[in-house]
Amino acid sequence: MTRREFLVGTSSAFLSLQLPMRPSQGRTVRAAVVTDVHHGLAPDAQVRFDAFLSATKQRRNLDLAIQMGDFCHPGEASQTFVKGWRDLDLPQLNVLGNHDMDRGTKRHIMDHWGMKEPFGSYDFGDFRFIILDLNHYRKGKELNSYAYGNYFASGITHNWADPEQLQWFQRELSRGEKPTILLSHQPLGFGTPGNPLPPEQEEVFEAILSARRSNPKGAVVACLCGHMHVDRLEKVHGIPCLCINSASYFWSGGMHAYREPLFAFLEFNPSGELRVFGRRGQFVKEPPAVEVAGKSASISDYRLRLSRLGGW
Repeated sequence: MTRREFLVGTSSAFLSLQLPMRPSQGRTVRAAVVTDVHHGLAPDAQVRFDAFLSATKQRRNLDLAIQMGDFCHPGEASQTFVKGWRDLDLPQLNVLGNHDMDRGTKRHIMDHWGMKEPFGSYDFGDFRFIILDLNHYRKGKELNSYAYGNYFASGITHNWADPEQLQWFQRELSRGEKPTILLSHQPLGFGTPGNPLPPEQEEVFEAILSARRSNPKGAVVACLCGHMHVDRLEKVHGIPCLCINSASYFWSGGMHAYREPLFAFLEFNPSGELRVFGRRGQFVKEPPAVEVAGKSASISDYRLRLSRLGGW
């Protein structure tokens, strides 16, 4: 086991960037985060989500709650589930996940959640949170939004942002005054080990790096995603990229349920530190011995030193 693997695999990891953000007199921003609950697929999704809601209500001084996609399907079957989310007495950020469009369009699920736009920019304290919608597939030169499970089609590549969104994203970064936390369901900063990032991720990072050169004070300082159902941390161009594990299960030829519901609480300190308070857990039944980076029934604790300038 390498030192990096040891740090990522333990419940408390400390990674430090050598160029910290300029200290600020602002306040810490605290968020509750859950992803990949999979109501409508995971049989006990409601119980798991109720555990998240209960823990969130008991947590003091939270500023917002974030669900990072693969939340539920639109329709009557998930009305009670969504009501629990919408009744939470906190500002909420929603991120679209691919399975949210299994049985409808983006507009269907967005209306179900009370979500106005598929992507957007939101300020909390000294930080800006930008949500991206990577729910598009490409077939040849044609780009289409996910709808009614069409991303299962053959001969396509997944997880693209549309050109208009990328232009908006770069404009937001170029004029931002606060360090940016980037939220997406699909991974950003995670590729096949030993290979370059796939092109749909590369184009997002091209926008990130271009904006960072022209406007470092609005730079992306961390990327958070779900989708992969693993507990994994990487860095790309000096930016920590963190995959938040599924609330429900690891996937390998089927669902391998976690005994404990998984979610996390995050603290963004204006001095440039990100604290992640996760949950330790176990598999209900140990999954097959497959080599998957970050395979775990837990969300690790992390303590990350962020930088607006990049580099370790």
